[in-house]
Amino acid sequence: MEKKQVTVKGFSLKGNNDVWSLEDADISKETCQTEYITDYDTIMELERGNRTYYNIDKHTISIIGSENYMELMSYDMSETWLKFPMQKGDSISGYFNGTGKYCDRLFIRRFGTYMTKADAEGKLVLPGGDTLRNVIRLHTERWVGAVAAPIDTMKCKIPAFTVDSIITHLAPDTAKVREDVYRWYADGYRYPILESKTVSYLGKTLSEEMYYCPPEMQELLAFDEENKKTRARLEKENSNGNGGSGKGNNSPEGFKYHISQDEGSGTVTVSYSSDADIRVDALLASSQGYVYRRASQSDGSEITLSYRGLPRGQYIIHITAGKEKFAEKFHVR
Repeated sequence: MEKKQVTVKGFSLKGNNDVWSLEDADISKETCQTEYITDYDTIMELERGNRTYYNIDKHTISIIGSENYMELMSYDMSETWLKFPMQKGDSISGYFNGTGKYCDRLFIRRFGTYMTKADAEGKLVLPGGDTLRNVIRLHTERWVGAVAAPIDTMKCKIPAFTVDSIITHLAPDTAKVREDVYRWYADGYRYPILESKTVSYLGKTLSEEMYYCPPEMQELLAFDEENKKTRARLEKENSNGNGGSGKGNNSPEGFKYHISQDEGSGTVTVSYSSDADIRVDALLASSQGYVYRRASQSDGSEITLSYRGLPRGQYIIHITAGKEKFAEKFHVR
């Protein structure tokens, strides 16, 4: 998978029923590659030189270890990262504890508390203007503490940590770091479309980052039949209810249109009619907002745009009729 770092001015993490918009997002051209490898009941996630290990147990996924070129950690008290299914209001919480080594010189213990809650649902507007509905947001609030000691001072048997030990060590206000992780999941997609992580200490933000995973990347995943069926169902429902490829769409101002796609010629056509003389603009763009084709006219009944030569994936036709704006998605196969 590929993710892109994004910056959105005024992006709010508040609200329980919301519309989150990435239309004005500043999207980095650099990509962050994430690889997932499955071995029986274990998943390894490789990203930016870090490996995170997850255990799959029925309907839950838990973090059981991590490593990079400096640090190795193994958790005897794991953190539940995801539970299936989760609906708004559902939550999971608990304690985690792990031990490991840093640069082969220090013994380290990392511990803390976590609570993940499906705290909001709504719509996510993508950079290209397309909208994902039925989006649920998971918020993980994590308090993390750590202790370290030279490895050669440790006894052969490392003392166990209990829940009471974690509570005692987290009690001092200066001994813990807060992590806030937000993940936006949409129906029909295996991985989050958007991720945000903020790390703070004593109320001061230490780091803050947000990553966008374009839906069209996930649509290319193999062995994802269940999500493919879900996307097909949602696309059919959307077309039947809101216009779309081959369907009509009526405007309160008297503007009517429908989209038709000719895969043989590699074109998509906007056929329309209007009660008034207006200028109609059509724009073909990717889901990330990159514009490939555009055309406009003040008289006529249809606009045809070619997508020949464009890579496979999801694209969006943006239509502007006077003061009204519409957007419809289609796929290049």
